[in-house]
Amino acid sequence: MRTQGMWLTAALVGMAAASMPVTATAQDLRPESLKLYGGIYSPDCGNAAAPQVRIAADGLQISASGKNVRTPARMDSYTSFGGAPTSAVPEGYKVEFIGDDFSLYVFEDAKGTYVPLEGYVPSAAAIVGGAMQARFGRCGGS
Repeated sequence: MRTQGMWLTAALVGMAAASMPVTATAQDLRPESLKLYGGIYSPDCGNAAAPQVRIAADGLQISASGKNVRTPARMDSYTSFGGAPTSAVPEGYKVEFIGDDFSLYVFEDAKGTYVPLEGYVPSAAAIVGGAMQARFGRCGGS
């Protein structure tokens, strides 16, 4: 009888947990990814009015001229373009930060770490306008 009671309790607890609203967290967002590639990116880091991209544990944000678009940061991926040795991975690709509404890709070249918007985040055009083609380089102190 005691065993049946324990099973019933376990089943009820499981059902209650399953019916609770799930608040998605950045459980698949590795701290080392944020340490290596998180922070502020901008075409003009010294200009507070310049467009910015922000990658942080609490979310991904693109902002310019008082407008912004934001999405929770859900996970990161080092194999967004395929994990097979024959996958066509763009040169310099490092990591993708994946959100609910958009993702941000981080690349690195001889000039440093940067986030491209054109070709990767079409929805950012409504926020940054002509800066879509700009190089959003990682700002110091990020």
